[in-house]
Amino acid sequence: MFYLNLKHNIKKEQSSLNAFHYLTRTAHFENQKDNEKLEFIRYGNMPKWAENKPKLFWKSADQFEISRGRTSSTLTIALPKELILEQRAELVQKLIDQFAGQYQFPYTAVIHNHPSEITGEDQPHLHLMYSERTISDDIERPPEQFFKQYRPKNPTQGGAQKLTADALGFGRNQVKVFREKTQELMNLFLEKYAPTKKVMVYGVEIEVKNQVSCLSNDDFNQKFGTKLQDVPQIPRWKLYSADPIIQLDVEAQKNTIKKIRNQNNAELYGKEYDLEISRRHVLTQKKDPGFSLD
Repeated sequence: MFYLNLKHNIKKEQSSLNAFHYLTRTAHFENQKDNEKLEFIRYGNMPKWAENKPKLFWKSADQFEISRGRTSSTLTIALPKELILEQRAELVQKLIDQFAGQYQFPYTAVIHNHPSEITGEDQPHLHLMYSERTISDDIERPPEQFFKQYRPKNPTQGGAQKLTADALGFGRNQVKVFREKTQELMNLFLEKYAPTKKVMVYGVEIEVKNQVSCLSNDDFNQKFGTKLQDVPQIPRWKLYSADPIIQLDVEAQKNTIKKIRNQNNAELYGKEYDLEISRRHVLTQKKDPGFSLD
C-alpha cells in the first residue's frame, strides 16, 4: 500500500500560483519547514511564452482560465524510502512521463523529503502539478488565449485543448488507473534497486520482498484473506501544538499507530516471520543441543 492523492484547483485568485510557491518553497513558503529537503525540481511542456517561466504559467492560469475551470491538478505520491535520491529522481521522471509527458501537459514537479513524526524515517514524496491543457497541437497561443474555451472546428481561434479524465477514457476511474500504473512503475524500480527490505514483526527483524500494492486495505483483505487495519492520521495542528495535554494525546495516538503497523506487518509477513523463528531455533539447537522452545 502507498499514498496517492489527486487534487484539482478550481479558478480562484492565485490558487495555482500559491500551489506553485508551496511546492517549490518560494515566496511566502520559503521558510516553512526547517527539517525538510527539497530534493528535486523540474518543469516542462510549457508554451513558448512561459518557457523557463513556470511561475508565469501558473499565474496566467489563475488569471485567464475560464470561469470555474480547473487551473491545475496536483498528484501527490509517497515514494519508496529504500531508493536513494538518484533512484527516486529516475522513478519520478518515469511518473512524470506517464502522467504529464505523454499528453504534453505543462507541469511542475518536486520531491519533498522530511522525517516521519512517528518513526523519524525519511518520507520522500512527489508533488506533480500539471495543467490539463495540452500543447500537443503546436499552435502558439498567447496566455490570454491559451486558457480560453477550445474550438475543435477552429483551434487557432480558441484555447488549448483540455484532456480531462473523460477525454482520456479514465472517467471516474482516474485515481484507480493512476494507482495501478504507479504500482507497476514502483515495483519495477524496487525489483531493480531494492528487491528486499527489513521489517519488524513481534520485535523480530526479518528480511522480506520489497513491493507495493495499489489496493486499499479493505480490497487487499478481501483478495488475500488478511486483516489489515487502516492507520489513523494525526491532525497537523495536534502534532505541532504546544499544549502539554494535547501532546499527551498525540503520544498515545503515536503508540496506537505503531501498534497497528506492527499488527499489519504480522498480517503481511507472518510466513516470513515463522521461517525466521524456525531458522533461529535451528541455529540455537546447533549451538546448544539441549535447548528447546517447549
